Amino acid sequence: MDMDISGDLSGIRASQLQELKTLNQYKTERSELIHPDVLEELLRLTRIWNREVAIFLSRPGVLLAAAVGRHASVTLPSIKGRSLGKHLRCIHTHPNGDFRLSQLDLSAMASLQLESMASVGVRDGKLTGIQIAYSSGENQPLIINIHSENWRSFDYNEPLSNISKGLIKVAGADSKELAFLIALEDGDQESNEDLIELRELARSAGVDVVGQLVQNRRYGQSRSYLGSGKLEELVHRLQETDANVVICDDELSPTQLRTLETETGLKVLDRTGLILDIFAQRARSREGKLQVELAQLKHLLPYLTGQGLALSRLGAGVGSRGPGETKLELDRRRMRVRISQLEKELKLVLQHRDVQRRQRTKSGLPTIALVGYTNAGKTTFMKVAMEQAGTKSDIPYGENKLFATLDPIVRRIRVDSNLEILLSDTVGFIRKLPTQLLRAFLATLEEVQQADVLLHVLDASHPQALQQAETVHEVLKKLGCVDKPMMTLLNKTDKVLDKGELNQLAQSLPYPVEMSLLQGNSLKQVWNTCKSLLT
Repeated sequence: MDMDISGDLSGIRASQLQELKTLNQYKTERSELIHPDVLEELLRLTRIWNREVAIFLSRPGVLLAAAVGRHASVTLPSIKGRSLGKHLRCIHTHPNGDFRLSQLDLSAMASLQLESMASVGVRDGKLTGIQIAYSSGENQPLIINIHSENWRSFDYNEPLSNISKGLIKVAGADSKELAFLIALEDGDQESNEDLIELRELARSAGVDVVGQLVQNRRYGQSRSYLGSGKLEELVHRLQETDANVVICDDELSPTQLRTLETETGLKVLDRTGLILDIFAQRARSREGKLQVELAQLKHLLPYLTGQGLALSRLGAGVGSRGPGETKLELDRRRMRVRISQLEKELKLVLQHRDVQRRQRTKSGLPTIALVGYTNAGKTTFMKVAMEQAGTKSDIPYGENKLFATLDPIVRRIRVDSNLEILLSDTVGFIRKLPTQLLRAFLATLEEVQQADVLLHVLDASHPQALQQAETVHEVLKKLGCVDKPMMTLLNKTDKVLDKGELNQLAQSLPYPVEMSLLQGNSLKQVWNTCKSLLT
């Protein structure tokens, strides 16, 4: 049968492509990793083209297809209408001399359901070594290193036989995922605050960051998010890391997500999906879990195309957790039915919350709602307020993570003999908060809408404190709460080195009070300001 060649063929002579095609005359024996003449030609073409060259062998050892540059996105052939799938092995070269399999290679093996994936290190046309991964049916493949001098004696069939007999046990996958961050920014500096925040979001989701790439926004593409040059750079950078997920700082369109997954061979997650994953880990109440699942399904619905890598990212790890994780693979029709059910359930929960809110209103106690950017110290304020009021606190100190608190908390606190209040802690705000996400958590934020006074907790030590305050103002504007009486608590002042900047920040915000909650400062000045706003 004729052999297909795909990938980046620009600048390659037709005669050289024909030389690659003629390799299908060689049959690799079952015990052989690769026919010696085929390997020699792969080394030669890799040196000439300075590109990856991949071949796909059937179980009988017949060379069926080849790819140049992008083996991860090759379309596999079929024989007599049957997909080859797990009976195929892929052998490809690395022209940089590094013979180790990248995470992109392993992802390609999984998505193409290959029997094995081998990487061949090539430097100046010489073999530097080979690494092969066998699909084991477990979370992790079996990986074997083969020295450049011993590859001829390697028995390809032996590991397969041992796996099938259960003689080789492969350890489960490490739960820690490794992320590569990408972003479009007004500048191209990789030290900007936006990527620092995305890194913190990833950390809050339990993901380690191993690299990042920034492109000037004017060069971004509607189809692929990044421009073609940056996209190619991203693929090369991914080869150099062990990243198994790409996280984007913006909300991706379905086309952008599919293009990035196709080009990189990895799971791709956008900013909204990452935030929802954190919400899924934090939600404890029934209301919170319903809101998370509803938001997850609404966010995922536009991406469902029936097949392809867009669904493969739902298998495990970041972006797939939460109360809706067993339902994320539903088809469109069933997903819409589930969304309708969730909206009805949430409506009942909200009716119950409305009854509770009316009861609190009848008490005549004023309500003060804590608002602010995520990780500013709102939960810590509530705990300190309860302790200083002599009320037993059942609230742990907030973690140093974004969105450590998701479910709303309302506590009755007697400030002094003349003032008793209802203090409400709410979910933190963040920049680029999608309207859909805001709408999904509107019930939680109704505590803000019903409050008599808003207490804005701001991390005064943050280098972008003023921008974070502006983000909070924008969210309050969307909630219709921007005209409510509000004071500002400038928290973490013990970490502020430039007191002049602190004074400048205080002058730009309403009713500022400076303190450090973790140092146990008295809240007396805060309550005095609240009293004046309540009258």
